[in-house]
Amino acid sequence: MLTIRDIAAKAGVSVSTASRALNNNPRISQATRERIQKLAAAEGYLPNYNAKNLTAGEANAVGVVFPTTAHTVPENPFYIDLLRGINAQLVQRHYVLSVAISATADELLKNVQSMVAQGKIKRFILFYAHEDDPIADYLRQQHLRFVTIGQPDQQHNDLFVDNDNLQAGIGGATFLLDQLHVKHPVFVESDHDWAYEHQRREGYARVAARFNVNPLTCKLGELNRVRAFIKRHPEIDGIMATDDFNGIEFYRLLRETVAVNHFPIVSFNRSLPAGLTDADLHSVDLFPEKMGNAATVLLFSDREPLATPTPGQIRIPYAIG
Repeated sequence: MLTIRDIAAKAGVSVSTASRALNNNPRISQATRERIQKLAAAEGYLPNYNAKNLTAGEANAVGVVFPTTAHTVPENPFYIDLLRGINAQLVQRHYVLSVAISATADELLKNVQSMVAQGKIKRFILFYAHEDDPIADYLRQQHLRFVTIGQPDQQHNDLFVDNDNLQAGIGGATFLLDQLHVKHPVFVESDHDWAYEHQRREGYARVAARFNVNPLTCKLGELNRVRAFIKRHPEIDGIMATDDFNGIEFYRLLRETVAVNHFPIVSFNRSLPAGLTDADLHSVDLFPEKMGNAATVLLFSDREPLATPTPGQIRIPYAIG
């Protein structure tokens, strides 16, 4: 691999002069800078950004932390799009991704601690926001910079990128009741008690009250409990779910009891390919690639200040399809 010493030798200058020229140091004449930069480009030289950052005690990597849920979570297109948006911004800054995925909170914390202590990673993006999260607590204690996807507990004033989940809940429920003419909806959520689910449920409840319908809710999890809920509520004629997978899971269980198809569902994340289900599925697009992009920009805003009316937070719009 070509090194800075090779470039210096080919240019007939010292290593320090070559390094300063490649970093546009004004102490080196414009002509010399251009000559050495042109030579480096022709030779295919790539600077060792990791070595440069490690000299300052920081790796050129950003840690991305997945939530501790089912092993299928990383395969969810929502997270893949988040990663795509993050990576697009990291490439511009000569940084790379380092991912933490674990089955338990304890394992995940050890993973992140290793990334900090051994990998010298000092910037993180958390793919969730949860009250009393040990990962966020550890990063705060270490005075490390991080951004959450989702609005965190406000007492800590953490940086975050999110949708307006209350308004998205209102928009989704209004579409279900007004456009799809559902009279007896059910709100379906996971059993993880995520903050964004609370906010979307609140939006659903407000719309249900406006339409004077009973705001049924059901948590997924133990299958027999969900099946019993479905049998108790044969009147259900539409579903609003906190994400596409939750909506389709409830629909699958519903079909065990009721022979239905083209059943109206409004859910979130636009994670499922067209034609995967016979339900009348309308998914709220949360634009995860834009969220990942914005999270990275916010993460580096200590170096590249942002002119925003709400420092430390970015809201991404939604669209119902």
